[in-house]
Amino acid sequence: MNTFVLIIGLLSQLCYGARQLVQWIVTERLRRVASPTGYWAFSLAGCCFMLWYGWLRTDIVILLGQVLSFYVYVLNLDYKGAWGKLPRLLRVLLYAVPVVAIAGIAVRAPQLIDRFVHNPLIPLWLMIYGAAAQLIFISRYAYQVVVSVRSRESLLLPPFWIISIVGATLIFIYGLLRRDPILLMGQSVAIAIFARNLWFGLTHGTQRTDKTRQSH
Repeated sequence: MNTFVLIIGLLSQLCYGARQLVQWIVTERLRRVASPTGYWAFSLAGCCFMLWYGWLRTDIVILLGQVLSFYVYVLNLDYKGAWGKLPRLLRVLLYAVPVVAIAGIAVRAPQLIDRFVHNPLIPLWLMIYGAAAQLIFISRYAYQVVVSVRSRESLLLPPFWIISIVGATLIFIYGLLRRDPILLMGQSVAIAIFARNLWFGLTHGTQRTDKTRQSH
């Protein structure tokens, strides 16, 4: 892995680390599992860097997970009232990020499929395992979106953290098998925080959006 690719990967993990820190601080302050705006803002920034990292690494597993996550982050920012406050040009550019990634994959599909399937560094079974791990991890957002849409607010309930722990553990194993320091660093920290949020949610409950807004 060259230095530039590593830097892009580290930037993504810094953003993801910052979101966990923001969520941790707000949760501790409110004594409830919170879903602060900063959590979703840093998630979106980290997703953009991770899309870039996945492209540079030619890793369809990473790209799959980030493309599916991108619009979930936007939805939650919209529920927080933050998405509409961004300049229109910035919103258009952000919307274009996953579209460009998907378009790039589509244009180079034959070459990418051949490279993935016949890549000695990523055996087919490992690619399938990694894709399954990402889908399990991303399924937490399917749950979160359903809950948030029904309640018309951004919520992070205990089942979200349970799915997060399972998915992050599987991705950690994938990173271990691929010897990917970025995935290992990100998921090892995430698992600990997910476990802590699960415990907090079960013992203290979840902070509602209206209360969260009053705290800012």
